[in-house]
Amino acid sequence: MRTGILEQIWQGAIRPAGAAESKRVRRIFQAMVPTKTLFLQGPVGAARANVYQDDMELMPELALGDVLVEELSVEVPYGSLVVVCDDDCLTAPIDLEMLSFDIGVAVAKVLLGVVRNGVFPLERENEALYIMACAYDRMARSIGMQHLGLVPDEFAKGLTGTLGAYWSGAMQARTDRTHLFLGANCLASAELRSYLLKLDPAFAAPQYDRLPQGLLVFPDGNYGLQEWHGLLQAAINGITLERTAGMDWEILRHSKGF
Repeated sequence: MRTGILEQIWQGAIRPAGAAESKRVRRIFQAMVPTKTLFLQGPVGAARANVYQDDMELMPELALGDVLVEELSVEVPYGSLVVVCDDDCLTAPIDLEMLSFDIGVAVAKVLLGVVRNGVFPLERENEALYIMACAYDRMARSIGMQHLGLVPDEFAKGLTGTLGAYWSGAMQARTDRTHLFLGANCLASAELRSYLLKLDPAFAAPQYDRLPQGLLVFPDGNYGLQEWHGLLQAAINGITLERTAGMDWEILRHSKGF
């Protein structure tokens, strides 16, 4: 895949997305993921939108960001995300339901990147990923995001389908056979939580409706990835450490017969 991107850049198939054409997707995506982000346009296959980090190595010691600066003459700040959108995502008339699904897929890929970067300890990765997914699903249902044109249920399908492929070990959402990641409200289902508990006996994330509103909404966007990862880590730790402290107190209380 990485060499494929390099070849597409060299062949001119991937190019900077026009400001006017990318305005809608840019506003929605960056309202949810407030990082330094470069939007490109080109063929990405069935996904219609792919997300990469600027420091991804396309070849040994050849980072994506460096290639883009050299080949496309664009500015790529260190710690950026690179979003490559298919022409259909950007060409009018835009289908907002399809665009919302695509943004859900893109956000899921960002969250998987957070986990793979080791932002959370290995033993808490599934829990953190679930909490982040729920927080983004709830964010998508806010009035502000809907005013930007996001269709919450379609966003949720893209988000959970992509994360479901990861959790189930399927190569892609369409090959997932668990049927637990279908529907717009599956993150709140007891069946899905039970499945994640079987995958990870340490899984103890709060239920969907017990997470605070706006958990991952941060002011003053345009963060570098490392800074944004720190904000995510602090927000998620605030939830999980509070739960852990409560569990420790319950254990102590029962052991002392309080």
